[in-house]
Amino acid sequence: MKKKLLTFVYILILITIIFIFQMFIINNRTLFGVKPNLILISTIIVSLWYGLYAGTFYSFVIGLITDLLFGNTFGLFTVSYTMIGAVIGYLNTTYRKENKVSLIYLTILATFLFEIISYIIYAVTFHVFANIFYLLIQAFLGSLLNIVIVYIVYSLIYKIAESLDHRLKQDGNVF
Repeated sequence: MKKKLLTFVYILILITIIFIFQMFIINNRTLFGVKPNLILISTIIVSLWYGLYAGTFYSFVIGLITDLLFGNTFGLFTVSYTMIGAVIGYLNTTYRKENKVSLIYLTILATFLFEIISYIIYAVTFHVFANIFYLLIQAFLGSLLNIVIVYIVYSLIYKIAESLDHRLKQDGNVF
């Protein structure tokens, strides 16, 4: 129990840093016309690490905060991130934390889902329909960028969790 609580606190701190980094540094920068979506990456990681319920709850909260800070259409990020958190959290039962190939597939799935959900919400809300080919290119480029970032961030979190687990086994008594 103590190990899970401490791991959760460390991951929560890291995710908070990622969210702040997205808000203040990455928000106005693009690479090949796409912005890395660190908030989506944090949703993927938390949903994979903690499962369906915690991932969905985290995704809902982070989506709500993102809507309040960035959203011009209230509910866009809340709906998108919550659905992605639920899907990735559901797939958590078949996922092994050591498997990097599955992480790549799930990142691609989450990025495409995010782009499609965003497209549908914009289309319904504003009656603006963009070119589907453009949507697919954006989703593809976003997926490539997110794969690189999620691999780095997930590896960092995995190493933190392993070192914490090793330290807890040595100490036996943290608190």
